[in-house]
Amino acid sequence: MTGIDVLLPNEPRIADDRQRTLTERHLLPALGPLRALFLHLRTQLDPQLAARQSVKLGMPYPHGQSLEIASAIQAALNNLDPDTLPPNAAEGIAALVPFLMAGGDARVTWGVRHGAQFHNALLLGTLYVDVAQDAAAPHAAPVALLPFADAGMVPLRDHRHFALLAGRCWEAQVYPNHLLPELAPYAPLIVLIPGASLRLESDAAYMAGLAAAGGFASPARVLEGATLPEEAFRLAAGLLQQAGIAMPTDPAAGRLRALELCARYRDQGRRPGDAYQRAALERLAHVNTLLQPLVVSRA
Repeated sequence: MTGIDVLLPNEPRIADDRQRTLTERHLLPALGPLRALFLHLRTQLDPQLAARQSVKLGMPYPHGQSLEIASAIQAALNNLDPDTLPPNAAEGIAALVPFLMAGGDARVTWGVRHGAQFHNALLLGTLYVDVAQDAAAPHAAPVALLPFADAGMVPLRDHRHFALLAGRCWEAQVYPNHLLPELAPYAPLIVLIPGASLRLESDAAYMAGLAAAGGFASPARVLEGATLPEEAFRLAAGLLQQAGIAMPTDPAAGRLRALELCARYRDQGRRPGDAYQRAALERLAHVNTLLQPLVVSRA
């Protein structure tokens, strides 16, 4: 639990008290057909997803692509023609539709699995549907269905928690975002992954919502840390300046400005999911695209 009453985007938490009853009534009697449905969708989608991104973080598909897989599965469910499905998979849809019509919650969820790694899965009521189990464990079955209470999935507590896991899971170096202070209240970290790009993090809507819900205290705590190394600042700032983006004069100035903005956004009462957050995430995506040419060398 985040300690925040509002359900944040993709938060791994049961939506409301009805979900247990709806899951028991509609989904638990159909676990076999539901498994067949999701396995069928993986079979259909895997060639497209692998062609779109054959390698991520230096590892072949599906490693590290639980978000891509879970999002593709969710989109496929929204556009599915039951008449095109094998019989077992069609039975899965036949169970899922009345569950949804009765108010069942169905969404992609993101968090920390077993305290060790970021992961995305589907949450159907109180049923945890890992449609990308092999993205985290290469020899595991692609799909697993189990009670959410047994899944070991918990929310990110704050941005320090994110930084710790990024360093562990991605073998990354993590610094405060003193590079682009205008985005720092929503994306307060810079992650350098050897062999991959320098990125501002996190572009997860959950993390941006968590920042706003807590009055931007979580970003401020990590922004108070040591400044970004001068060379990394210079290279990234030069690239962004070429795109017409204004930069602070140095990391110390960026740090001061970022902390000022955290306090201002807190005082303005910015809320999770508001227009400010949406605009920040759109700009963040643009900036991270601009930073892609900066590949971090391996030691």
